[in-house]
Amino acid sequence: MSKNNSKVNIDEKIFIELYNDGKDDIDLSKLFKCGLRTIQYYGQKLRKLGKIKPRKLLQSKTVSTQSPQQLLEVQPLNWKIEKSKRKKKENRPFKTVIVSADYHVPYVNVSSVKVLLQIIEDLKPDGFYLLGDFMDMEPISHWLKNKKKTLENKRMLKDYEEGNKLLDEFDKRLAKDIDKRFFWGNHEQWYTQLIEDMPALEGLLNPTEELKLKERGYQVYENLNHIERIGRLCFTHGMYHNQNYVKAHLDKFQTNVMHADMHSPRFRCSESPARDIALVGYCLGCMCNLAPAYMRNRPNKWSHGFAIVYFYENGYFDVDLKRIVKGRCIFNNKMYIGNEK
Repeated sequence: MSKNNSKVNIDEKIFIELYNDGKDDIDLSKLFKCGLRTIQYYGQKLRKLGKIKPRKLLQSKTVSTQSPQQLLEVQPLNWKIEKSKRKKKENRPFKTVIVSADYHVPYVNVSSVKVLLQIIEDLKPDGFYLLGDFMDMEPISHWLKNKKKTLENKRMLKDYEEGNKLLDEFDKRLAKDIDKRFFWGNHEQWYTQLIEDMPALEGLLNPTEELKLKERGYQVYENLNHIERIGRLCFTHGMYHNQNYVKAHLDKFQTNVMHADMHSPRFRCSESPARDIALVGYCLGCMCNLAPAYMRNRPNKWSHGFAIVYFYENGYFDVDLKRIVKGRCIFNNKMYIGNEK
């Protein structure tokens, strides 16, 4: 095989070294500045030639060689929180809350985040809710554990650095003392599973602590499947994953509900008692990469997006379920663009 791919500039020696070092296809596509599919085809060709092994046969680069005592000596992330100087928008006869989820840091879609940051600046919301799976928690994933891989704390702390940077960007634009809430999703719960397996690590790598959530003013819900009722709308990360996931939440909850986890925005009305307003269910879009390596380029219905919830004084509400399309979103008769160079 020639040193360079005929269509893109891929150095075979460097590719093999990075591949054997544990870089996934997404990382390689960014490093070589080419499409994910090109990397997948190139890797497949090298495997057929016997120049690289299937990833499942590689010795894990995420296996920790540290002793339990060394792990106990890991210090929490020392992060200085930036304080907001913005004031609340006063004299509104309703409250406005921005709700988003499934960032899967560090696998964030940057252009979508830029769109949301611009909308936060203009809207000046009264509340900001993160509805779960803010962190991906890949280094301590039970999926990696099942593949004979385990924790490497430095890598997890690096992800927490990225998470703190993103929360800093939100904090710069959100007013002080607004209603901020953070729900643990199933990915944050991998920390709980880690502690069950390795009790000696309790207190280390905890998402609430490492992201400085309480210091930032967030009300944190650490229990999986926590349901929080605010006004006449219930919020949860998401429990049901069948084809009709919004209907499933409505049928089980028997009340208004907003959830995430499925990465695909959806809205549905359901029957309510006669002469009363219908029950409604919402699922949020995601803010992460739409083609993660583990999907193996399979089609999916994921879409970037978030929600704006308007609460009336009596607890009733209205919801603007927004999609972000190729880094663009139209809101309040204005185009927000996040993918400009």
